[in-house]
Amino acid sequence: MTPLIAMPGPVLPETGYAAGDARAWPPMPALDDLLHAARRLPDHAHWRQGVMAALFPHDESLQAVAVAARALPSLPAGSGVCFATPLHVVAGISRVHLPPGGRLQLDDAVREAWREAFNREFGSAQMALHAAGTGWLLQAPFAPAAVDPDPADLAGQALAREASREPAARALRRLGAEVEMWLADHPLNREAQQRQLPPLNCLWFWGGGHSAALPEPGWRPQRVASALPADGWTTGLAAHLGATLVDDAEGWQEQWTESLLLLAPHDVADAAWWQQAERRWLAPAREALRAGKFRNLRLQIGASAWLVPPRVPWRWPRRRHAWHALVNA
Repeated sequence: MTPLIAMPGPVLPETGYAAGDARAWPPMPALDDLLHAARRLPDHAHWRQGVMAALFPHDESLQAVAVAARALPSLPAGSGVCFATPLHVVAGISRVHLPPGGRLQLDDAVREAWREAFNREFGSAQMALHAAGTGWLLQAPFAPAAVDPDPADLAGQALAREASREPAARALRRLGAEVEMWLADHPLNREAQQRQLPPLNCLWFWGGGHSAALPEPGWRPQRVASALPADGWTTGLAAHLGATLVDDAEGWQEQWTESLLLLAPHDVADAAWWQQAERRWLAPAREALRAGKFRNLRLQIGASAWLVPPRVPWRWPRRRHAWHALVNA
């Protein structure tokens, strides 16, 4: 089988460089080589959609949240669900911004304490916040109205929302406002501030849809390896595939053709993380392909999908563009 390495697309770090300035991006020669040897496949709206298109080629309408819902086997089919991400946002003069690092990394005990506190305050027979991997899913009749994007794609940006027109969207917006008021002086936030940690002041509801039966995959990897502790989508995907979920991607090189490798950094603008990805995973993948350990390699980087074919003899073409230029083209 063809191994698949997937990751979000790079976000320009706040370095002061112009958007097209190559100095803003870390050098990644192995990824340069792989992309220049690759054939570009059709793009997808999001890197998760690209992974799902590779695994489920006959169902292009599959929702990421439906995959995540597989992490909750007791959730009734057809339930309204969306992702819920804890954020620390910063209020400006006229806009609220998500600073780099604004997606909070809560430890297990704190994350569960927040979930239980939310359900005590807002939970009902129709609404609950569920733990799914290291993330949360909101179950509510109006959860499918959560059409905002993944906050991982919004670091450093103003969080703008369109006016709510439909009843479900208004209900979701009302819940968001009530949650923000509830968070403002919550004891858990006072504890965080005493520990000099940023407080949780926003729950970002996004990627809404419905739980549903999923199609059989065209390729069923035996391992799903994640470079970070697995979030709800990764956990649900592994559950549906019946694959072993490995929170640390170390050792995956011994099982190339049986693994789906997900390199999803917490902060996609972190240049050091991208250099680590180059050293630990992408350079070994280039060498394994060169050594003939597998026939092809599929890459999903942000919206762009690539198929790197075998080359015999192995001769890389002269570099013309850096990796970030190819990915963002």
